Amino acid sequence: MTDNFPSWLDDDGGSATPDARPPTRAGGGSGDDGGTTSRRRRKKKRRNRTVLALVILAVLLGLVALLVIFALQGRTAVTEMRAAMPLVSELRQEALGGETDAAGATADELREHTSAARDAVDGPHWAVAAKLPWIGANVAAVRTTTAVVDDLAADALPDLVAATDIVDPARLAPQDGRIDLAPFTEVAPRVVAANDAVVAGRDRLDSVDSDELVGLLGDQIDKLKGQVDELAGLTATASRAVQLIPPMLGAEESREYILMVQNNAEPRATGGLTGAFLLLRAEDGAVELVEQRSAGEVGYFGDGAVELTDTEIALFGTQLARYPGNVTATPDFPRSAEIISAMWSEGVGGEVDGVLSLDPVALGSLLEATGPIGLDDGELGALGVPSEMFGGDARLTADNAADIMLNGVYRYIDDTSAQDEFFEVAAATIFSAVMTGEAAPAATVASLVQAADEGRLIVWSAHEEEQDLLAGTVLSGELRGDTGHGAPVVGVYVNDLSAAKIAFYQRMEVEVEAKQCHANGNQDVTVSVTLTSDVPDGAAELPNSLAGNGSVVDKGDMRSNLLVYAPTGGRITDVRDPDTDDVGAFPQVHNQQVVVGRRVNLSPGDSVTTQFDITTGPGFTSDAVLRMTPGPGGERYISSALTCRH
Repeated sequence: MTDNFPSWLDDDGGSATPDARPPTRAGGGSGDDGGTTSRRRRKKKRRNRTVLALVILAVLLGLVALLVIFALQGRTAVTEMRAAMPLVSELRQEALGGETDAAGATADELREHTSAARDAVDGPHWAVAAKLPWIGANVAAVRTTTAVVDDLAADALPDLVAATDIVDPARLAPQDGRIDLAPFTEVAPRVVAANDAVVAGRDRLDSVDSDELVGLLGDQIDKLKGQVDELAGLTATASRAVQLIPPMLGAEESREYILMVQNNAEPRATGGLTGAFLLLRAEDGAVELVEQRSAGEVGYFGDGAVELTDTEIALFGTQLARYPGNVTATPDFPRSAEIISAMWSEGVGGEVDGVLSLDPVALGSLLEATGPIGLDDGELGALGVPSEMFGGDARLTADNAADIMLNGVYRYIDDTSAQDEFFEVAAATIFSAVMTGEAAPAATVASLVQAADEGRLIVWSAHEEEQDLLAGTVLSGELRGDTGHGAPVVGVYVNDLSAAKIAFYQRMEVEVEAKQCHANGNQDVTVSVTLTSDVPDGAAELPNSLAGNGSVVDKGDMRSNLLVYAPTGGRITDVRDPDTDDVGAFPQVHNQQVVVGRRVNLSPGDSVTTQFDITTGPGFTSDAVLRMTPGPGGERYISSALTCRH
């Protein structure tokens, strides 16, 4: 029976010895025929092994070739991206500087590099490699970053460059009393689309987890994320500008605004006592000064122009809603704008479309753009202004404007109503010089940008869709505990309680010291606030309107309400004064932010430091940002870095 099993059931190589005779089937058959079949089968097996070896060799050669291709293409992608990355920041700087020709050339060069990098990592072999364990995340990251930057270089950035060519600083300068709004309207769709593209690209980059990548690649992608974030800041600003400037300057209908001038010599949270109010009318790009009033001329509202919350009363007092000069005691400028709008409507009449705020430091910086401005001698004479207030030359300059408006007016003019009137005249004169086209465009824009960064230029719109665009920007002046991009915001504000202009001599120094990062994103920081009095000798001889009359504090002394706000979701765990155990701090929660206040008294030459230990809410990955009351110009801010990455 066993002789009848076919030989192909033997294992590879057979079981018979070389001398074994093949079995003979029933019915006869030659042993020679069986031997021939066996040799044929062995020959076929040898041929199959040869083919298999050749296939394996071909596969190995193919893998080697593929690895070579990966290496060459990967090196090309890395080289091109390294060349492209600095160009992103360079393009941003050129666009900000209005260097449109240079920006166009940089954009072209950037496209060449990003296109080459994207082509280098394109193809099915890269798509397959992106799905492999370990190496796949790195390959996918490279493909994503090259695609994002190439899309931006090909689509968004050319529109941005074109926009900067159309909307350059010169177009923001009034010509014959008006700003041409047509270019802004024309370029708006392209700028908005460019910003949308940059935001989409930034979000795609943010989806790449650099912690999963090899060290060098992760570092490079983090650097690229930072550059695209900066670019997104530029495009967001440009997008808001082209959407806000035409309607707010009356492209469709006439607009009216209150311009408040804050007096930093008597500090309030967002700057100072609002001593002058200018009503502006904007129509088709032309802005005219309609009227100007002092705080007293706006009115006094004994019952309160608006209803205040219990927290607002506890922190700022009922004067916040009663007296126009105190509306900026709250660090939430949109609230200040709502209150003064209600006061204006009740005390003067008419609804306004928005509220703007500047201070004398910002107005003085605008004189860098206009050059010195002469004041009318007859008008100065009527106000009793002596020539020595200007050093003999009745001109406002970039060097003297802030000092004269914040200090000189109280040293040299006795009558308080004349002081108010001079303050109004000086502010109106500078504003008019800018609006009539006397200012250098680039210098004007630079001054306004600096003023916005320092919190000296703030804007609120009564139109909801416009206010939504302003929200979250440095122009909004809103109370907030984070930037919306991973950075906690610490607020340090001062409200003067001296009933004088003596705080012109107050200096504030703030140090934010990063202490620790926690696994959940909480950050521990210590905020040290030092208030110093630089009142000169002979305070008793200073005018009462400057140094006080001694009824609130001793003449020449200062009394301030210092307010420190914790970031979103944070808390203030300790408040201390290195020189005393009696800190006298009082806590509150304002707009869902923890705030601690402390009353600080200073005699001439005194210095008081208060330290606040703060733990932020969770989820912050960037260093703390400080927002503080802008003073007369002597304030300082020091920060230590402790960026938390999770």
